[in-house]
Amino acid sequence: MKLSLSKILKKLHISNINHSKHSYDSNGNESSKGNVDKNNNGNIDTNTSTSTGNGNVIRSSSEENLKTKTEDDTATAQATSTSVSVCPIIPKCVPSINFHGDTKELQTQIDNANFGNANGHANRHSTVRATATNSKANLHASIATASSGKCPFRHGTVYTNPYPGYVHGNPKRGICPNGCRPEMNSNGNELESPKDALVREAMEYILLYYHERGNDMKAVGAKDGSTFLTKVDRMEEVRKSIDTTGTYEHTFDELQHGAQVAWRNAPKCANRKYWGQLKLLDCRKVESNKGMFDSCIQHLTKAMACGSSEAYVSVFKPAPPALPGKAITGPRIWNNQLLSYAAYNEGGKVIGDPSNLRFTEMLKERFGWDGPPDGKKGPYDYLPLVVQADPKGPPELFEVPSCAPPVHIHHPRYPELSSLDMQWYPIPAVTALDLTLGGIVYTAVPFNGWYANTEVLRDLTDESRYNMLAPVAKALGMDADTKPGEAPLWKDEVMCILSMAVYHSFKTAKVAMIDHHTLIDMFWVWYHNELKQRKYCPVNWKWVIPPMSSSTNRAYLGLNKAQEYTLKPAYIAGASPFQLETAHFGPRDTTKVGKDFVRAVYVALFCTRCIARIRARKTPLLIVYASITGNAAKHASDLGAILRPCAQVSFFDACGINPPKEVIPLIQSATLTIFISSTQGNGELPSTSHNFFSFLLDKNRSLLNGKQCAVLGFGSSAYPIFCGAAAHLSKKLSENGAKEVVPRGECDSVKGERKEFNDWTAKLVTKMALMPSASPLVLKLLANMKENTASSLIRTRNMLNSITVELFTTEEVQNAAAQLYMTKRRGSVAGRRRSTLDSASNGGVDEEDGQSQNKRLLQIVGNSDLRDSHNELLEGVVKSRDDIISNAIDGGGNETTASRKTSLVKIDMQSCGNPPYEPGDHIRVIPRNVISLEELQSFVSHLSSSRDTGNLTLDDHIYVSFDEDIPRSELAVSLPLLHGSLGQLFPLDYFFENQVALEAPISMQACLDLSGLASGAKDKAILKGIGYSKKEYENMSSLYGMKWIDVFKTFPSLSKRINLDFLLCNMKMNHPRSYSIASCKDIVGSELHMVVGRFIYSRGGSKIEVGVCSNFLTSVEPGDKICFKLDRVVSFHHPLDPSCPIIFICTGTGFAPIRGLLQKRMYLQSRGEKLGPAYLIFGSRSSSEGLFHDEIMDLQNQSIITKVYFCYSREKGMKREYTMDKLKSKSVGQILSPILEDPNTHIFICGSANMAEGCKDALIELSTQDCFDAITKDGRLHCDVFGALCSKKSNIKRHQSYRLTDLVDDELDDLADLPDLDFPELGKFRSAKFR
Repeated sequence: MKLSLSKILKKLHISNINHSKHSYDSNGNESSKGNVDKNNNGNIDTNTSTSTGNGNVIRSSSEENLKTKTEDDTATAQATSTSVSVCPIIPKCVPSINFHGDTKELQTQIDNANFGNANGHANRHSTVRATATNSKANLHASIATASSGKCPFRHGTVYTNPYPGYVHGNPKRGICPNGCRPEMNSNGNELESPKDALVREAMEYILLYYHERGNDMKAVGAKDGSTFLTKVDRMEEVRKSIDTTGTYEHTFDELQHGAQVAWRNAPKCANRKYWGQLKLLDCRKVESNKGMFDSCIQHLTKAMACGSSEAYVSVFKPAPPALPGKAITGPRIWNNQLLSYAAYNEGGKVIGDPSNLRFTEMLKERFGWDGPPDGKKGPYDYLPLVVQADPKGPPELFEVPSCAPPVHIHHPRYPELSSLDMQWYPIPAVTALDLTLGGIVYTAVPFNGWYANTEVLRDLTDESRYNMLAPVAKALGMDADTKPGEAPLWKDEVMCILSMAVYHSFKTAKVAMIDHHTLIDMFWVWYHNELKQRKYCPVNWKWVIPPMSSSTNRAYLGLNKAQEYTLKPAYIAGASPFQLETAHFGPRDTTKVGKDFVRAVYVALFCTRCIARIRARKTPLLIVYASITGNAAKHASDLGAILRPCAQVSFFDACGINPPKEVIPLIQSATLTIFISSTQGNGELPSTSHNFFSFLLDKNRSLLNGKQCAVLGFGSSAYPIFCGAAAHLSKKLSENGAKEVVPRGECDSVKGERKEFNDWTAKLVTKMALMPSASPLVLKLLANMKENTASSLIRTRNMLNSITVELFTTEEVQNAAAQLYMTKRRGSVAGRRRSTLDSASNGGVDEEDGQSQNKRLLQIVGNSDLRDSHNELLEGVVKSRDDIISNAIDGGGNETTASRKTSLVKIDMQSCGNPPYEPGDHIRVIPRNVISLEELQSFVSHLSSSRDTGNLTLDDHIYVSFDEDIPRSELAVSLPLLHGSLGQLFPLDYFFENQVALEAPISMQACLDLSGLASGAKDKAILKGIGYSKKEYENMSSLYGMKWIDVFKTFPSLSKRINLDFLLCNMKMNHPRSYSIASCKDIVGSELHMVVGRFIYSRGGSKIEVGVCSNFLTSVEPGDKICFKLDRVVSFHHPLDPSCPIIFICTGTGFAPIRGLLQKRMYLQSRGEKLGPAYLIFGSRSSSEGLFHDEIMDLQNQSIITKVYFCYSREKGMKREYTMDKLKSKSVGQILSPILEDPNTHIFICGSANMAEGCKDALIELSTQDCFDAITKDGRLHCDVFGALCSKKSNIKRHQSYRLTDLVDDELDDLADLPDLDFPELGKFRSAKFR
């Protein structure tokens, strides 16, 4: 007869078969052959024992064949000792065996079956164990024998349930070099009781845990004095707990490491590289539904506070041990994700996410939920959470706060996409998986990571989901209808555009996202590292390979033989919401709507060796950068490019998602570590870099001891604490024993940071060349830099000579435009579309017409049209401007340009696609010069012109071009105005109103250049003097402003001596200014509100000046157009939970973002959200200048604000009171002190940097330093501060009469002997060109 092996074992009652010819000790070392367990209770070794036909075992081995058990084996044997039998685990390679009662035949067949693997390697997980019926001692000995054959790679038992559902590769191949194979069925488990399975899995996990974490935890225990159990003690403790209570409890670190390993074992995830960074939120003490919901919201809050760049898992209490044949019951979250969208069936049409239609219908039928509280159903309504803390208790429904801001999908070059109002939730937080860990099952484990762009892309475009391919194509003006014989390739184009839009939108929103190319390339490297380190890695090819551009990476073919199987710990699918529904409510009626390769490898290896040898000659150097907007990162990249010829440069992003510990080997190997940081807030390090620098500078202080370092900071002198982040880094490095090789560099964005960067880099390279370890490559780089410095002047001269400014009259431009229009009409035959530019350049103009038209102008007009279509700026229309404060300062009471003024400006954004924004975000406005046409025409009339017809007029058009051989990047740094004007045809009035900073001061270098152009002796002398002397330059600036718009008034002899070429090379561009948005889109619709106060200042003299952009915005009229960009500021968004307490503190126009947040609270209240208490401390000059007083009181009456506290610094008849004084007052302190102690309280501060620092100190006095530190660390302190230009004291006393003629008389004698061209070399070249 033919019997399966399991039946044979039942008949024989064999307690253990050790089938291997080799065995391994606990360290994975191979032991000698012929291993026999000394046991007289029926244990059999297939090489040394025989059995009689009736199942009695005859031992044929001796004591000398035995091996000494290791600690792992003994510990396992002791910890798993139990009176209950241990089941066999059947490897999938075991065949059926014909057994006829002959033990020799059985022995032969077992050997021939290669029991375990083809080479007969020992495998504890393929060891067959059967019931021993004699005594407990039999079982103890059998377990000890079994443990001696465990796999040295410690991956635990291998399963095929639930994976693989889809298998690649050879299923007969072992999953690790030890030959371990997954069990293929459950027949081998029929004798294993739940308790046996629990013991086995618990011991397997403890072995894995102590193998991977034992040393770390031992070090932690030694450091903090805590008790650390050895592996043997922990096994014994777990065994006793199981014997006593039927289960056991994981420690925090066991649970966190188990959750991390479960992620590492997930075969369908391509982002497993970061498994070790998963952070545990321990929620095992939560007992109620409300507690579960609050924990989920806390999870979302933590995840969103870091822009979803960190992975968290919340673990609730585990399910009790299940009885045989019974389902696992425990706490449950019924939803598939914490954030997901509802779906409604409206007249046969599904609105929302069709994948959630059935779940939404279940919510309506079982819980009475029929959409948002306000009754307005839309395609992007968050589903409520259904939680069930007790499987025997009722589930409960909770609304997810709607202030979890979704990411609105838009494209920088296709504003049409914004009209579709596509959006997606910011983080994937999966709740549909159970965590099985050491025999214990956790049924509620919400887990978040971050999106890959293709995930959101598929959610929006799959036919079974939002199916947005056709609507997007229509919005882009594409024909989505496939004609007969045509291929629907428009889908590929739409997918590419939408993929870029998704990625751009998430990055703009500062929400973490990884592109699919980076993801799969990263996984490919990690996968091979895992095979090298751990010898195994399960993979599901279908899930890991990206759905777009799949074949563009090595993994496409390189992973198609990868194997999928289940290892525990594991995340496996839990009970579906409909199973939970049926279990609680009962059933519901529903309807189911070769050689070349080897050669290439050798070539690659050869190249690798060559590169390694070259790098060995270079100095290892590390650049650590912390960047907010990307400016510091760009300069770090530029510095690396400069140093790469002489150094082996490595980079580390302090704000990135890589664990800080990865920087340790980089710093240890580097001879020089360079820190580059931008500045955030009031002289602070970027908030996303705090964890890294805390790890490096506080927790690993000895790492930098004696190391050579350098610091380069980026900031703005408009703030009181300039480059405070770099200063902080220098201080901490000094405290840690590091040595700065060069003085700290500080780059000022206001005064131009590139020159300081170049100078600091030159100093750094010079110092590197003086180091004893300097290689010849460093010396060569230094020599090259000196040569480049000398030749840069020649390059600058060549650059200036390459500029061409072409002038055209309005009539010429109009004729060219008409000619092009007619050419286009004639060229559009049979519906064909032809490019305007091609028509002009390829002979599209008729020969006769070409003889009478300027072909060059036709090309220029065509070029300009093409460039306009790629403008990334948004353009809105002013809807209204309401002046809240308008104080005149002249004697007649009339408003003047320099009057104080605060305005509420409302912009209609329908014309630019109604882009999304959130309260707290910033708008960057491109200002226009507020200058009258008469004054502008007067300025233009003084410019020299090559035209014979006379003066330039504002109607004339200019076109700027340059030699294409010159890199644009170099031009952008050297001459930004010129770079920004290239390739555009525009009239002079637009150029001087929008492009040129006419209000900007003339630089000292420009003064030297102008002195070479001035015809008058006095003007020439003055310009030379202030060009050489900084002191005199500041004196002139204090008295006369030294603005470009006044250059011909101050120096009349320059009239007709300056041309447009000179202005393009010396003047600055109007750069954008940032303002906080003062509205909530949910309340104002397509509008955007700004609160702008006109900035009035003096440079120390008698001349009063106003800010360019603030003057522009407080002077706009309805219908005017404003160009702008939107910046996402996630750190100042409304808290996720609207019920948390909030303290708002602001002064003056700092109320702008607070106003938007209060409107957000108004919107949340209208949707039925429960609002927490909110307190507003508002500082103003006086009650008569209190901004939005009536609006604030209305908000208080509507309970949007709980209490408002006003304070005035210049109220008549009252003592001056500032916001920090109000905070310290007894009446306010009594109310706010307990609020500050609340762990959910958020604080929003908006105002000047000095005010913010004072308020922080006051808040610390109201609470404690520890409490305030906790608020800051948790991300509950939100600051939006702005600097104020610190006006320097003038060298001229205000009462002193100081006339221009006096300056001339004093300086003429000293300057008389100066040669005309005795300027810096750059001045020579410029003056020579513009003379």
